[in-house]
Amino acid sequence: MSILASAEDLRARRSVATGALAPLADGLRTELEPLIVRTPEVPKEKARLSRAGEADQQFRLYFDQLWLAERMLHAALLGVLLDDRPARTLAVTVLDAYADQYLRYPNRDNVLGPSRPFFSTYLESIWLLQLVLALDLLEAGAPAAETGELGSRVRDRLVAPSAALIASYDEGMSNRQVWNNAALAAAGILLGDKTVVEHALLGASGLHAHLEHALLRDGSWYEGENYHFFAHRGLWYCVQIAEQRGYGLSQELERRFREGFAAPFRTLLPDLTYPSRRDSQYAVSIRQPRFA
Repeated sequence: MSILASAEDLRARRSVATGALAPLADGLRTELEPLIVRTPEVPKEKARLSRAGEADQQFRLYFDQLWLAERMLHAALLGVLLDDRPARTLAVTVLDAYADQYLRYPNRDNVLGPSRPFFSTYLESIWLLQLVLALDLLEAGAPAAETGELGSRVRDRLVAPSAALIASYDEGMSNRQVWNNAALAAAGILLGDKTVVEHALLGASGLHAHLEHALLRDGSWYEGENYHFFAHRGLWYCVQIAEQRGYGLSQELERRFREGFAAPFRTLLPDLTYPSRRDSQYAVSIRQPRFA
């Protein structure tokens, strides 16, 4: 069983990826081709928040790191579903490079919590989650000869130290803690650490607590629409992991979670902007790709 899907689920998805959704899979695979032809180097410097002068280049690393991690998840997923060895090789190569580089990033110049590649903990959580899922998929569906000792290197040099760093900075009911929980739950499964998994799902600021106290009865995130979908994406990962590991939700929490997919749209104003509750921005329009 992988973190998000069982072996049976993966087999079913293979038939879909090569059948009804083949155009989508082919399109995503085409986007990976330039990276397969020329394997990208992982960034060697830490991303910083400052954008003044030359420091702007280090701010851009924030986007580069998240983009590359997402591409590695795509490469691992398509490599497994399409039995695409070049895609799998890309994911293996970059994951191995990250295992060598992670502890070389300095844990300093941070803004919201400790982080090595980034300047805030929650960004490292989003990044780590993608890489953990990529490794998990490779171990579930790639020949062992292709991965070799990759799993042990990535666990020891990247996943374990990154998870420990993330766990050291609990943000309570913040939307950012949702992503910390998702990363920790996934990392805990990969590391075989049940305590880490249960803390992320059942702890005082874990999944169940967020669904009960941070997601209101109508399914809206308590911090406002500006944070809702960002938090709900993280909640989705946590809910899928919880269901796979036998920590399913109560009927009420399940209802509240499902309501969250639609809750913000019920409050749209006539000009198709969201109300600026709490510290949400004023006049945020729904006419944006991120709300599609």
